[in-house]
Amino acid sequence: YKEASNHIREIFSRYTSRIEPLSLDEAYLDVTDSVHCHGSATLIAQEIRQTIFNELQLTASAGVAPVKFLAKIASDMNKPNGQFVIT
Repeated sequence: YKEASNHIREIFSRYTSRIEPLSLDEAYLDVTDSVHCHGSATLIAQEIRQTIFNELQLTASAGVAPVKFLAKIASDMNKPNGQFVIT
């Protein structure tokens, strides 16, 4: 489990250095300054989820929002293997 968590964090680091781990299976990512996916947090989240599946055969949920509190709520909205955006 920890090995998978480390691999997922490595995937996150491809998109941003601003990673705030919360637990082995949860983290906040600030992609505000990311150039990936034309800077779209929604597209970045989709791409990260797809990469996790492609490389680890694991599903992932994501919440996209302008603040952490709303991102956490969004991530709980469409589980498992879903994504929800709050603007």
